[in-house]
Amino acid sequence: MLSSLALVVAAAAADPASTTLPAPATMGARVAPATMGARVATSTAIDSSNSVSLETKDRQLLSASFYEPKRRKSSPPAPAAMLIHDAGSSRDELAEMAAYLHKKGFAVLTVDLRGHGASATDDTNFEKADDKTRETLWAMSTRDIDAATKFLLKQDGVHATNLSIVGVGAGAALAVRRAAKDENVRAVVLIDPAKEAFGFDVSSGVGDLGGLPTLILAPKSSREAADEIQASAHEANDGLEYVEINALKNDSAEILGDKRLKSSASSWLRDQVMPKK
Repeated sequence: MLSSLALVVAAAAADPASTTLPAPATMGARVAPATMGARVATSTAIDSSNSVSLETKDRQLLSASFYEPKRRKSSPPAPAAMLIHDAGSSRDELAEMAAYLHKKGFAVLTVDLRGHGASATDDTNFEKADDKTRETLWAMSTRDIDAATKFLLKQDGVHATNLSIVGVGAGAALAVRRAAKDENVRAVVLIDPAKEAFGFDVSSGVGDLGGLPTLILAPKSSREAADEIQASAHEANDGLEYVEINALKNDSAEILGDKRLKSSASSWLRDQVMPKK
């Protein structure tokens, strides 16, 4: 496996505008999630990721973790999966799911969005910001997703036109926005999505996906919202049924610790994007 530094140097050579060398202070750093509505996700998985640093078009430096494909020379490119954390949290909340998807054959990227986790700075800190600034930071995070997608799909051994996106909570809004404009996205998983997040209408956004396979993983407490998102999307597409719902037992605060979460998301994604043998 390439070292973190070697991986990012190679990426920088291929596309210096979107990738920078990791700052020594953030190499392999593990940052506790912010306390705003953070979900419980106790990870016991071995961390097989490389720490990388990304640069957005507006010069924001982001810390990310890349789980490079497990492959032999004769293996086909691995499908890509990008995981987007909830507002007020960090990529740490998705470490266990990322490791699980990686084990199942995906090349995976998780990223601390601007103002979050190891990407937070004195000037951009979501936890310390007021409501208006938080909304602005979240809206600008679409640029973070742009940089992350560009990086992921350019890596060796990664299928450049086979991307799945997983979004948690408010991260579902960013996932839907990206999927609606990116023809490389093959499937979307939304974990406990709200109908509205930071001014973005998630229900309408899912409708804009126009038939793209979408899975909603919802705790019992959010089942009604999930049903409404599904109904709205199908109605917007002349009754085409493309949004599935999988109900989980845990409540919202503990959904990332639900034993069925990783297997449900992985099995569904593999059915959608993996070549059938």
